[in-house]
Amino acid sequence: MATFDTTKLGFSSACFAEKTLAEAAETGLAMGFRTYEMLAFDGYRHSQGTLRGFYFDRMTDAEKEALREVAAQFDHVSSHAPFMDVSPFAPNPAMREAAQRQLEVAIEGMAYLGGSTTTTHVIPKQIYPFSEFKHEVVELYRRLGDLAGELGVTVTCETCYPGPVDEFADMVWSIDHPAVGANVDVGHLVGIIPADLRGTEEGVALYNDTLEAHVRSLGEKLLHFHLHDIAVADFRDHKAAGRGFLDYERLFGVIAEIGYEGLFVFELEEPDFVPALEESKARIEAAMRSVDE
Repeated sequence: MATFDTTKLGFSSACFAEKTLAEAAETGLAMGFRTYEMLAFDGYRHSQGTLRGFYFDRMTDAEKEALREVAAQFDHVSSHAPFMDVSPFAPNPAMREAAQRQLEVAIEGMAYLGGSTTTTHVIPKQIYPFSEFKHEVVELYRRLGDLAGELGVTVTCETCYPGPVDEFADMVWSIDHPAVGANVDVGHLVGIIPADLRGTEEGVALYNDTLEAHVRSLGEKLLHFHLHDIAVADFRDHKAAGRGFLDYERLFGVIAEIGYEGLFVFELEEPDFVPALEESKARIEAAMRSVDE
């Protein structure tokens, strides 16, 4: 079994609503984190408040350099590209081109900051079934992969769309680019669990089985992880690790088996920012140790 490198366990700035990137970095460093994921977008919200980030193409040279100094404090840096209101496959060419440029900018910003990977979401093309625009996804991500490869970084597609595990894996493998892979978000499979099973023991078991299948289906294409937990009662995700039902010992056993060596980043949406992250860190480090032993 591999020994996990705990310097690759980190946090997203999304864990700290209302805090600037520099403020979130300072807090994370004080907690002993050596990996930091920054949002390559700004001004959006989740349940705990406004999310702070950056738009690389709208920053001054001085602002870029200041952010690079923040990033330099960490051993590993990653970013999350815009996704909430972008339409990279829109039939409207102006909307499509603007959205695709946002993804390129996120990759360029990651390279400038000395980071390693940028996470994206594959956004549905409204009204179209995935099968009808899959070729557009493959074409775009091969182009993004060319850019990422030239800049020495990677780009990933995050668990979310398409939903079925086999269909998502087929998409990632079909892209077939050395600089493009998958980001497994451990909580984003909730939508494929039947509603009547959520909150039940059967639903919990099915979820952990599905998560293992998801990881195994990606193999060497797995380049990044987003970690959090899922509440038993309502299957709400982005909870602190340890406050839900995910079987992390089982998951990290699978991760070690397939030889994954990338980053692990917490994405939490909890009101008690620091305690939630501290609990999560302790929970995952314990799971890592259980596999190493």
